Amino acid sequence: MGRNWLTIFFVIALSGLGCRGDAVARSTRSFSVGTGFIRREFTFDDKSRTVWVFLPKDYSPNQKYPTVVFLHGLFEAGDGEACISGGLGPVIAEHPDQWPFITVFPQSTGTWRGPERDRFVMASLDYAQSEFAIDPDRVILAGLSYGALGTWQIGANHPDRFAGLVPVSGHRATELVERLVLLPVWAFDMRGDPVVNPQSSEEMCREIQQHGGVARLTEFLGVGHDCWAKAVHESKLVDWMLEQRRHPVPDSQSIAVTDPKPD
Repeated sequence: MGRNWLTIFFVIALSGLGCRGDAVARSTRSFSVGTGFIRREFTFDDKSRTVWVFLPKDYSPNQKYPTVVFLHGLFEAGDGEACISGGLGPVIAEHPDQWPFITVFPQSTGTWRGPERDRFVMASLDYAQSEFAIDPDRVILAGLSYGALGTWQIGANHPDRFAGLVPVSGHRATELVERLVLLPVWAFDMRGDPVVNPQSSEEMCREIQQHGGVARLTEFLGVGHDCWAKAVHESKLVDWMLEQRRHPVPDSQSIAVTDPKPD
């Protein structure tokens, strides 16, 4: 019975993604041209790849903006508007004129595991920095579900590029804890998550703290998986992200990207 219920949950979640992503993209149609949700294509490994970017309503190339790189979950893998259809995209679309961050949404065909997808995320950030007025010292890496796992993995591989990590409803990656102590973390989950056991976030934050890092965890009561709306509206997450600044990373912490696990 439990497995059947979970299968139904997956089907329902997947069935509405295309429509929801389109609605998110249209939420800023009243913005000035070149701001709001915009789709861009750039070349990665000799192929055209998609990245969505949100630019604040008051965007000006003459000032630097804090930025969020958001990694979508497995439900949003694919193309089109999939990467903005869950997690942070719909939250921004609720009140887009109030969102203060440039937000970068790379589009994966699956999870974020492995060196190629690691390079793609960083290439997406590099592309966005070359095109838009991003403050390189105020970039937050965030994600949902498998995107939260990607946040742990890619954040651990590139602590010199990010000011903080926000994994939401993510899988555990305890083997990375010694590198994750270099970045401040605020994790979120639902206590009644039917997809990812919230003990994963609890274990990650506990291990980071025990190794001398800074990690806080907020758990919401109730049943659900995507709790990005709660994280934004029921905590001081936005203020926290605005306060974070990148810090120098010791040379001894420079570690090559290695993750042989397949999807």
